Amino acid sequence: MSRYFDMKPVSDFRFVLGPNILTQVTYVIVLPVFFIIYSVVYNPFGIQQYYEETSMGFGFNIIMVTCIMLATLAVTRTAFAFVIRRFELSRGQYLSWCLFEVFAVSAFIALYTSLMRHSQDSFLTVLETCMIFCYMTLIHPYLYIYLARTVMSKNAEIAAMEAPKDNSLVRFYDEHKRLKLTIAPSSILYVRSELNYVVVYYLDAGKVKDYQIRCSMKSIEDSADKHFLCRCQRSYFVNPEHVTVLRKDKEGFIFAELNIPDLPPIPVGKTYFNTLSAVL
Repeated sequence: MSRYFDMKPVSDFRFVLGPNILTQVTYVIVLPVFFIIYSVVYNPFGIQQYYEETSMGFGFNIIMVTCIMLATLAVTRTAFAFVIRRFELSRGQYLSWCLFEVFAVSAFIALYTSLMRHSQDSFLTVLETCMIFCYMTLIHPYLYIYLARTVMSKNAEIAAMEAPKDNSLVRFYDEHKRLKLTIAPSSILYVRSELNYVVVYYLDAGKVKDYQIRCSMKSIEDSADKHFLCRCQRSYFVNPEHVTVLRKDKEGFIFAELNIPDLPPIPVGKTYFNTLSAVL
């Protein structure tokens, strides 16, 4: 039985952004809830009087506006979860995303508000008002969530630094020498190069998972050799423990078959064939 993670990946700005769906759901729920409570309790920028001028009154309108906000955030945060899993964003890029996100919320709310006010004002005037409501109100929950995740990130980093080192584990660092992943060697299936990233494929509770790290294959060579991961091709390291057989196809290309069903065979370069076969 393979031993799995002994330590979680150390947090960083990507952790603060929250690449998992649960974090994005937090934004989708917290922002609208904060908006409706803040509007009812504090009446920011006269939002209550503004929507009282319509036939449906403030109560109905604030509920509809909150629902529009929730639906818009559900779309934008789903898109963000997709983006953050594939790209590393800077703080400036994340700020730009948040500004765009609130603008999208404001635009859809302005469309609804224009209909409810029966064109008392031009759409641009309504949009300007809605942007004031949204930007000046939502800055609070955005900031609170960001600060909370920053604190969680720093605490995780401190805990990881204070944790006792175990030389039996494989440690993967990114291009800035930040520890990203610590894992038992027996859990690793193979490592693949993908543009400016390496992708570690591993077993976790019997399921195949992967973890992407921004670094080069050359930077992990020493650690791979130390833990008996074999270079089998320019873009691949493979764990011999999980290789069942080396086979050659009709064209003469060599592949390593792994002991995990449905996994693709791993290409083996002729330069590395003798080394890998000797280990097997």
